[in-house]
Amino acid sequence: FNSFYEFSVKELKNIATKEEVLLDVNSYKFVLQKFYKGGEYQETLNSDVDDTLFDEPFIVFEVDEIKEHKTLFPIVTVIIMDVFLQKMRKRKNRRKVLVIEEAWKAIASPNMASYIVYLYKTARKFNAEIGVVTQELDDIISNPIVKKSIIANSDTIMLLDQKKFRDDYDAIANLLSLSSVERKKIFSINALDNKDNRGRFKEFYCGRGGFGEVYGVEVSFAEYITYTTEKKEKDSFNHYLLKYDNDYKMALETYIEDFNISGLNLSRFADKINLSIA
Repeated sequence: FNSFYEFSVKELKNIATKEEVLLDVNSYKFVLQKFYKGGEYQETLNSDVDDTLFDEPFIVFEVDEIKEHKTLFPIVTVIIMDVFLQKMRKRKNRRKVLVIEEAWKAIASPNMASYIVYLYKTARKFNAEIGVVTQELDDIISNPIVKKSIIANSDTIMLLDQKKFRDDYDAIANLLSLSSVERKKIFSINALDNKDNRGRFKEFYCGRGGFGEVYGVEVSFAEYITYTTEKKEKDSFNHYLLKYDNDYKMALETYIEDFNISGLNLSRFADKINLSIA
């Protein structure tokens, strides 16, 4: 960015003089100088790109620390999307997926609407796809940009348990073009008595083209412990990680072995581990 800034300031002055037009170069400099060397955000647009990003099979960009930052959040979001575009174009021998989960405030702006549409349509040409995740229905319902640029281009819709929204579901049903039959399917999620002699599983609705079905996802105990979001279960497993110096495989195998020997259910086992460390 430093070299671009220096070039653009000089070139704008030349254009203003040559073409005899009024260009507020001083305002331009004032707005962007914070990203120039010596400025508050001099590292944001001047650091070298980490080349390993193009080889990593799985990348997570954590934006929680800056999601309320009016200056950095939209810029970092664009940088992340640009990294994906470059990866999408250059890695031609595999499927690519971009999942947007924490970037709602950035992608819901008018300036980003056309970019999101472009991203959806371009990704398909490069054996890639875009996924958008939200835990709040208002993110979808209340924003016209999200409605037009995301929902209209989403071929597949997956919904988890919607019971808490049952009394006020008309808005989301209309938005997703859900018929009364599809709504009945959705409200059957996790409601059927089909848990006997089954492993841990959660149900979800998967819809395409206005029609869908409810599926149950069963995972192994190892997968469950790996991805659980229950705090006491995570805490109990983290004790094993610390014990084995972050050797995830060893910690997981030992955790499962100790659990099987204990004869306890998972909730009581996790409590026992957490209490023994406290």
